[in-house]
Amino acid sequence: MMSNRSPFIQRLIRSRYLMVVNVLVILFLGMSLGRETVRSRAIDAQIADLQARADNLTKDNQAMLELQTAMQTESFIEREARLKLGLKKPGETVVVLRDDEQDQAQGEETDPTDPLHYVIDPSTGNPADGMQTDIGNPLKWWYYFFDKSTFNDLVAYE
Repeated sequence: MMSNRSPFIQRLIRSRYLMVVNVLVILFLGMSLGRETVRSRAIDAQIADLQARADNLTKDNQAMLELQTAMQTESFIEREARLKLGLKKPGETVVVLRDDEQDQAQGEETDPTDPLHYVIDPSTGNPADGMQTDIGNPLKWWYYFFDKSTFNDLVAYE
């Protein structure tokens, strides 16, 4: 029995068909391995990209939390009220330093305590020459509540 199988196996091993089948199987396995390697590298690149984005979002989130914490402090609120709304504490004196060139350009007919004269020429009601024409909302509200005539001039100008 062994003798019958032995020549068959030897003929099968020597056969060219077996060699072709083996080469095809090796090529198939090699192509599969190559595809999986390419796919693995693409997934690794995506993971690295997503990790970098996650790190950036974590940094942004941390910066926003720090800003939120800073904005809730009393000193920040006070500083913003002073800078943007022009408020002061009771008993404080506000000093405004102006450029001499601006004083000469404005002339003596403007009221130096009125910040609107930087924007609107009081004699004509038109924009002052070379001056900024935008007025912030806090200043507009101030005029709305405390100086109706100036607010009306401002609305007429806009």
